[in-house]
This record gives sequence, structure tokens and C-alpha cells, in this order.
Amino acid sequence: MTIRLIALAATAAACLSSVAHAEVREPVTARVSIAGLNLASAEGRRTLDARIDRAAMRMCQSQMSGLRRIADEQRCRKEMHRDAEVRVAQLTPVKVASAR
Repeated sequence: MTIRLIALAATAAACLSSVAHAEVREPVTARVSIAGLNLASAEGRRTLDARIDRAAMRMCQSQMSGLRRIADEQRCRKEMHRDAEVRVAQLTPVKVASAR
């Protein structure tokens, strides 16, 4: 029983340390231009997605090594994409209305 508790505690500690380590990253921001894009069109959205992808790849380079680097970079890119989706959703009604 004691060995199981120690193993469980060690596993929990390992999980917490990776989470705590992941939170060390400095916040990053990037500006992505929407100039010349019609966000109401599929082509405009694809172009914007490509711009967001490039910005996320550029800004989310990690100084960590191994699997932690990969996980940190993926997490950063996912967060940047989520933030971008929220901002684009806020802009889209205005762009659609002005395109009509």
C-alpha cells in the first residue's frame, strides 16, 4: 500500500512540475494584418489563417529541449490560434457589413 502511495505521489509530482514549467513562458504577441482581406469570403479567411500560422510559428519558438520544447510550442500555437479566432469573430460582423 505504501509503495502505491509513493508511486502515485511521484507521478503527481511529475505532472505538476511539467505544468509549472510550462507556465514559465513569457507571453508573446504578434500583429497580423488583415489589410486587403475580405473576411466574409473563404479565400480571405484562408489567407488570414495562413498569416496567423506563420506568426504563431515565428513567435512560439521555445528555448526548452526535447519533448518539452515540442509541447510548449504546440501549446503556444494553440493559444495564439484561439486568441486569433476570438479577435476575428469580433471583427467579422463589421467586415461583412461593410462588404455589402
